[in-house]
Amino acid sequence: MVLLCSFSANATSHSTNTTESYAFNDIQRVRIDFTMPNGYVRHLLLAFTPNNAATDGVDYGYDALNIDNFPDDLNWMIEHQRYVIQGVGAFNDTKQYPLGMFITNPGEIAIALDTLENFDTDINVFLYDALHNTYTLLNEIDFQETVTAGTHLDRYFIAFKNNTNGSIINQATTLLSIEDMATQETSISFLRQSKEIYIYSNQNIDKLEVYNLLGKRIFSQEGIHLKTLRLPSHFTNEKYGIVRVYTQQSATNKKLILN
Repeated sequence: MVLLCSFSANATSHSTNTTESYAFNDIQRVRIDFTMPNGYVRHLLLAFTPNNAATDGVDYGYDALNIDNFPDDLNWMIEHQRYVIQGVGAFNDTKQYPLGMFITNPGEIAIALDTLENFDTDINVFLYDALHNTYTLLNEIDFQETVTAGTHLDRYFIAFKNNTNGSIINQATTLLSIEDMATQETSISFLRQSKEIYIYSNQNIDKLEVYNLLGKRIFSQEGIHLKTLRLPSHFTNEKYGIVRVYTQQSATNKKLILN
């Protein structure tokens, strides 16, 4: 059970046992956040044991079952069961780890990389969408999609390289694709690497507002008169926000992860 406690986000105690302390520091962690259509966030953890103490299957003391009953959720799928923590063996960038998405309320969701821990060198973390054969580089941008109600299995995976010769979606391709969509009036996204709100419209942007999830306005700018805008998010410590963009023709809202 020592390793399971070591995986948890709130563990603060330190073992006096040298072996256990080494194991804690040696575990490599990938923390993933799933934003539900209602704005709530599910935290997931994928933990790598360099000594292969855990496997890709169910391992007592390393994996944590989902005991919640959220109407919308994202979980690791291990042997057809739902987990919020998955402990596996040593890091291998060719492996992919399946996710199950369970949606009662259709709407917009986001999957984001929260943090990486104890990796000596940077690694790429992708959200692989098997339906479209796309790899979203979570190090740079969040995966965002409007989903329908239902159980979505065998579609979403956390991956570390392009194993299927699929399309890579990163910050650069996102900027290009947004600006190429002349028929789309206004597009709003968050650039994780530069921590900027990126807005593109085929009309001049007149006004921009940002609200927190309680409805309090935390940023406002008028008289912009540009079609493209990059706004650094350092004006707030809020993790989530609602961005509202006004043009002469319309107003567009989008919920984003801001930090």
